[in-house]
Amino acid sequence: MLKKWAKRARKYLYDQKISFRRWRSRVKRELTLIVLGLGHRLLLLGVGPLARHLPSGKFSFLPRLRFLIGPTNSANQGVEWAGALNRAGFKAQSLRISTDPSAEWFTTDIAISREEWLKQPVRSALAQRFATQSDVLLLESLSPIFRLENARDGRHQVLEDIELARRIGKKVGVIFHGSDIRDVDQHAARIPFSPFASDRPEVAELRSRVAANKAILPALQKMGIPLFVSTPDLLKDVPSAQWLPVVVDFPKFSAVAESSPIHSSAKLRVLYLPSQSWLKSSEIITPVLEKLSSENVIEWVTSPQLSHDEIPALLAKVDLVVDQLFGATGVFTAEALAAGRLVMGYLEERSSHSAPIINVTPESLEAAIREVAAERPSASGGVEFVQRWHDGRESATVIAHAFGWRA
Repeated sequence: MLKKWAKRARKYLYDQKISFRRWRSRVKRELTLIVLGLGHRLLLLGVGPLARHLPSGKFSFLPRLRFLIGPTNSANQGVEWAGALNRAGFKAQSLRISTDPSAEWFTTDIAISREEWLKQPVRSALAQRFATQSDVLLLESLSPIFRLENARDGRHQVLEDIELARRIGKKVGVIFHGSDIRDVDQHAARIPFSPFASDRPEVAELRSRVAANKAILPALQKMGIPLFVSTPDLLKDVPSAQWLPVVVDFPKFSAVAESSPIHSSAKLRVLYLPSQSWLKSSEIITPVLEKLSSENVIEWVTSPQLSHDEIPALLAKVDLVVDQLFGATGVFTAEALAAGRLVMGYLEERSSHSAPIINVTPESLEAAIREVAAERPSASGGVEFVQRWHDGRESATVIAHAFGWRA
């Protein structure tokens, strides 16, 4: 009996020793991070109350918030939001942790392969860079960036990053893009032709991921962390969030509208370019386009996989873009509208934030395309809509206001 209790006592003391060492290491590391970022923090404390209420312009010499956005860069939005913040007078960097850097479409300010990221010194260097160069961490899709503790205590992995950032005096926001927070079962219940109304393994994976993310929303709200969603429909899933509009390269795409007007060909030229066929209603849209093409009603423009830089030239060759029957509009819709193209898709409901697209369902899709082919309507309002909501100015304003600053 004494041996048993002695063994338990040794184990307890050993565990306490290890816990103390971990605590001491964490405190030392975080004190280092606090000291590294102290200079700019003191400037913000001293001049921030004045600087946060003044537009950048003439007052660009005053210290402003610095942002780090990552680590997914979904649809290049990390880069675009960072660019919008920089144009508004702040300083921002985008970060991407990639499983295959050679296959990336976009270039970020900080690019790291997942293989490198798994190394502790790399993550420590990232944390030090964040401590010295940023004041706000905007986490995409609740994906971790630092994970210095690398704890396996059953909690959501991203909580380590959030708690670290807050302990060293930084602010945190969370951005959701769609599949990271959209309730697939509720979506399927609302929309009869939802792509989630299936037993595909991808749907099960999304369901599991969304459940994990939604489970920590109450904790994030309790901490007062600003939440953002990139499309208005996601406000159904995160009612406490703010809409953070996606950003497109408006000058590049609006140049297409000026140089290449629609309806310059005898037949209606139609483009359907799904990023993920099953998610973008391919089984519904493709048969309709095949039928109309075989009847010579339309010219169905197809394309191999393109780089993003080639998209404007492709849009210049078409009149109508069929986007999706998903219930939301994203980056490609905004780009097509900015390029002066007609866009067709499905919206659950319309509001002042809704893109001016031709709203269709699976039942009305074919008739709607036939009508456009016969009547050749103009693409009115699209360019102006994108300039109002998606050229970056509104997005920078939303982010700045969430952290108490004027854009």
